[in-house]
Amino acid sequence: MTQSEPFPAPRSKPRITSVTRRGIFDYLHGEGGPWWGRLDEIDFLESLYDLDSLVSTDSRFTTARDDIVQHRVNNPLDWLDDWIFEDPRFQLLDGPDEVLLAFLARLVHPEAQPDVDHSSQRAERLNHLLGPDGWALRAFEFLSGRPVYTPVPTQATGPLVSLPLDDDDTGKLDLVLGQTYSLLDRDGEEAARDLLRPAVLTLRRDGGFYHPMPGDGWTADTYEAVLMVDSVLLPAFAKPVTDAIWQRLQAVLTRLRRADVQSLVVEGDIGPLPAIPQDWSSRTAQPDPQVVRGFRISFPSTEFDVTRQDFADLEVRGDGFSYFYDTHTGRMVTDFLLDDRPLVATLCNVTLINKDGVLSPRIKLWKKDKAKAARAAVMEVIPGTETAQIVKALVDASDVHENFWKVICFVQNCVGLENIPGGRRRLAVGDEAELARLLADQDRRTLLEAVRTAIGGTLTDEDIRRISNRKSQLQRFKNLLADPEFFE
Repeated sequence: MTQSEPFPAPRSKPRITSVTRRGIFDYLHGEGGPWWGRLDEIDFLESLYDLDSLVSTDSRFTTARDDIVQHRVNNPLDWLDDWIFEDPRFQLLDGPDEVLLAFLARLVHPEAQPDVDHSSQRAERLNHLLGPDGWALRAFEFLSGRPVYTPVPTQATGPLVSLPLDDDDTGKLDLVLGQTYSLLDRDGEEAARDLLRPAVLTLRRDGGFYHPMPGDGWTADTYEAVLMVDSVLLPAFAKPVTDAIWQRLQAVLTRLRRADVQSLVVEGDIGPLPAIPQDWSSRTAQPDPQVVRGFRISFPSTEFDVTRQDFADLEVRGDGFSYFYDTHTGRMVTDFLLDDRPLVATLCNVTLINKDGVLSPRIKLWKKDKAKAARAAVMEVIPGTETAQIVKALVDASDVHENFWKVICFVQNCVGLENIPGGRRRLAVGDEAELARLLADQDRRTLLEAVRTAIGGTLTDEDIRRISNRKSQLQRFKNLLADPEFFE
């Protein structure tokens, strides 16, 4: 563009990264043909820049036009052919997107590149490089039957994954998962995005085992995508979350020519399996009770021991799906261990519900039957959590959570109750008049305790006397300063 045709107003933040720019320059440098095509360099550039306004970098000259004539026409070996890419005056390396895009559109313009096949091949390669940053060159008009390309914004294609994508391409499948993560992030699907980060993606051939129903479109050559996640996260993969992930993942796989992947399943990872000796069958035929009771398959624990662990280690994480996270052990926390005895453990299950940006807790008090765990492998489900546990007793306060918290707040705020856990007694009132009414009939000891609770510290009767007498002493001091007769 010339000075009379200025660049469009640049975006606030460039979308074309330095990685993409370097990739484009490497392609143009190695392609074999000059970037100016059948034009000379000045003819090519003066349609984009005002060469007489750009200053010279050579003290002998005044303008960029003079520089080009001297170092590319009179002495063509002074500068390399791709000098333009590193010259800061032309802003191709770190300038606005529109500057680079106008330069690339000029590369494939019929005036610079009249061969239609060559220009279309070059545009296709440039679009391949620009796609992840959300740009493309499109032909919307023609000049003498040859396409004139114009830069247009498009949806970012995400990370580039080379074809073909085979079943066991672990590295490529991880990139596919990262590409899906990027699309979820772009679309604001934060809950699904965050759940995807620790997952592992594999492709599993059906073979007639997983979908045996006739006529359902599945054959021995169709696949399903398997998302392996930590077992404790399975309840978070509700249908809306899974559908959001599959919508993006399916689009990525289709683009990578894997339309044979027809569905997504989410499975829990039970972690590393225990080592079993070759003669395990003979050993378990006559089990030693002590060995059986001591044997455990190591599942990730989501319990937090309130008697031994530090609440300062806990954080609330997640956006759509919120949960407690223990930063010390690096795991999700769903249950607080209140008491742990040989046969029964008492726990408090807390679920955080996001209501209009405010987290509201739901409580389930339950007892784990540790004796049953040693006798049988039967698991029961805590209602509302979809988590399998061996439950001895359960009290679910979720349906009455508002009234439950009213009772808790009332007990905490009662004056006169002794031995409240934590050693606190608080009084919650609506205004000063209500506070005065409640305290009017109380004795001095009660008032002292109330003030101590309000301001904290080791407050004595003498401190209270000084506080109450301060106003009269200040008035007396004022009279001594301002009233001569009072001073006398």
